[in-house]
Amino acid sequence: MSRHAPSSGAAPRRPGRPAGRTAADGAIADREVLLAAAEMLIRAKGPDVSLQAIAAEAGVTKPSLYRGVGDRDALVMALAERLAARMSESLSRLVAEAPAPRQGLRNLVAGYLQLAARERHLYLFVTAGGAREDRVRQSLRLADGAAGQFAEPIAAYRAAQGADAEVATVWSYGLLGALHFVTLWWLREPTGDMERVIEQISELLWSGLGLEKGL
Repeated sequence: MSRHAPSSGAAPRRPGRPAGRTAADGAIADREVLLAAAEMLIRAKGPDVSLQAIAAEAGVTKPSLYRGVGDRDALVMALAERLAARMSESLSRLVAEAPAPRQGLRNLVAGYLQLAARERHLYLFVTAGGAREDRVRQSLRLADGAAGQFAEPIAAYRAAQGADAEVATVWSYGLLGALHFVTLWWLREPTGDMERVIEQISELLWSGLGLEKGL
C-alpha cells in the first residue's frame, strides 16, 4: 500500500508556471486585475506588447489570460471600453464646468487631446491594436462616449438659436473624426505647442460649424 496521499487528478505544475494557473485546473484570473496589468504594461512598454508579456505582468499563464479576457481583439475592446468610460467622465465634467458653449467646446477639445497625450500608448493600442476587422468597432467604442459629449451641447445650443438640432449626432462624429486625426498627428509629432493646437482646432470646429450664429 502506498504511503503517498492519493492524487487529486490535477496536472503537476511545471516550473515557472504561477500557482493556481495550470492548464488543467481551468482557473480564471480576476478580469479587472488582468486589464489593469495590461494597461500598466502598455503604458510602460508601448502599444506593441504581446499577450505573453501581458500575462507575465499579471502573473498568470497565457491560457489564463485568454480565459479571463479573450484574444488580442477582445483585450483591445475591453481596454477601449475602460478608456472610453474615463474619457467620457472627464469630458462631461469639463463641459459642465464651462461658463459658455464656446468655452465648453474648447474644454472638450483640450480634455480629449490632453488625455490622449497622457495615455499615449494606451490610446494607440485601442485605436490601432486590433488584428482584424474589429478595428472599426474598437475605434467606434472609444468614439461613442466622446461623441455624446459633443452631440448634447451642439443640439442644445442650436435649438436655443432656432436652428436644426437633428444634425448634432452626425456633426459630433464628424467633429470627433477631425479631433482624432489631429490627436494622432500630434502624438506622432508632439513637438508643437499643445495649447496652440487646442486653440486652432477649437476655432476650426466652432467657426466651421457656424455655431456662433446658430446657422
